[in-house]
Amino acid sequence: LKLSSPQAPRFLGRTGAMPSDGGERRSADPSTLSEPLGPGRARAAHLELDLTVDFVGRRLTGCVDLHCVRNDTPPPAGSPWELVLDATADLQVSEVQVDGAVLDRSAWRRDEAKQHPVLGLPIRITLPAGQPGDKLVARVCYETAAPDDHGEGGCSALQWLTPAQTSGKRFPYMFSQCQAIHARAMLPCQDTCECKTTYSAVVRCPAELTPLMSAVRAGSPEPCEEPDWETPAGCGKAWAKHRFEQKVPIPAYLVAIVCGALENRRVGPRSHIWSEKDMIEECAWEFADTEKFVKAGEELCGPYRWGVYDLLVLPPSFPYGGMENPCLTFVTPTLLAKDRSQVHVVAHEVAHSWSGNLVTNETWEHFWLNEGLTVFIELRIIREVYGAEEAALQLANRLKSLAESVNHFGKDHNFTRLVPDLSGGGDPDDAFSTVPYIKGMSLFCLLEKHVGGEERFQPFLRAYFDHFAGKTVTSEAMRDFFLEHFRAQAGGDAAVAAALAGPIGSPGLG
Repeated sequence: LKLSSPQAPRFLGRTGAMPSDGGERRSADPSTLSEPLGPGRARAAHLELDLTVDFVGRRLTGCVDLHCVRNDTPPPAGSPWELVLDATADLQVSEVQVDGAVLDRSAWRRDEAKQHPVLGLPIRITLPAGQPGDKLVARVCYETAAPDDHGEGGCSALQWLTPAQTSGKRFPYMFSQCQAIHARAMLPCQDTCECKTTYSAVVRCPAELTPLMSAVRAGSPEPCEEPDWETPAGCGKAWAKHRFEQKVPIPAYLVAIVCGALENRRVGPRSHIWSEKDMIEECAWEFADTEKFVKAGEELCGPYRWGVYDLLVLPPSFPYGGMENPCLTFVTPTLLAKDRSQVHVVAHEVAHSWSGNLVTNETWEHFWLNEGLTVFIELRIIREVYGAEEAALQLANRLKSLAESVNHFGKDHNFTRLVPDLSGGGDPDDAFSTVPYIKGMSLFCLLEKHVGGEERFQPFLRAYFDHFAGKTVTSEAMRDFFLEHFRAQAGGDAAVAAALAGPIGSPGLG
């Protein structure tokens, strides 16, 4: 899949969510069934969650208020305004409201004609008449699917641990992992990176437990009524509600939640380490350099815009090294090496505060923009904190892993491209490998070399994050911004323009 020339940019995205009444695109993203774009549709700008954590039923239950704006173009004559949301087939919806009015079932439905084994079963809501630009609030009351008695199935975004599966062995534990397209299993939403929203949340749980989210904690816990169902073993009858607020727009995959018997230690002016009690001192020591990473990131990329940078060390069942949830990075306990030799993972997640979280790939086909630039920044952070020798060692290890991934797929495989073709409803998880990370990083290194080195490239990096802050970006948009920034060099040096047109379209190691 080659990018077009700079003189004739073209649209890369594809979608299966095209309307039958004229060809206006509803989404650039082949991995969503929601329809945030085009005539007669509405898109969410803010989410307001009210959730209760049910450890006995192993579910989240509650509602989400989607604060939406109608798109600029009205629907064709005779067609209604609609709000279309992603949801998995097993997400149970009990009620839908619009601006406080409960909708009859004839006004909303699960769109079985669009059902897909990977992408889910969307919710199609008919909206009352209105004008382009009008705001509205749609409330969806729902509960997530519970796993069976063997822990199989259920909500693909949530993992429920018994007390025996935790370090403390006394209380249950729950955490989420929504990347790439699992947010739709945890809440009805427009689960596409092209729709970034702010969010606020109220989370209710037993008073002995602490919930956290990918947001800033707002105030102290408040007592609340005990729900109708049984309280989990080890917990008393008292319940509390906790409030959170995320003021920076994020895609749905970065909405995250955890609930367990958690404690914290402060390790910097904007950072706490969270874990279960018996691990907390070890975790605090291991990640004592967190503020150094954040400061180095600011020097490279500009101000840190998220308020707090906390780390949560999860139980061993967490399936990744780290996950860059805003305000609360999730990390695996396997990083606790007792010598800080594995904390480079934190440098990577810190770098995501700019690359991925602040500026996000528009679709998963452009995932290299999230991860390639993040590795590029990560290695610079490591160089600043631990020295050039450590950064060079990390770079050598990454290049080796890239060759292994290419050999695994085959050098001409679609998934070895920086911009793979994900049309046809495939799962973006299937394409994930070190290719977008390391091949993407290598391209940014090449671009830096072409424009004359770090001294020239560094101002571009800051300008890129300032220009696209809070927005999404495609490979074409990044290329065009790069060429505009370096128009003097690109105008006189074909290699600068070719650097983006060539490697993006080429499979293998080229």
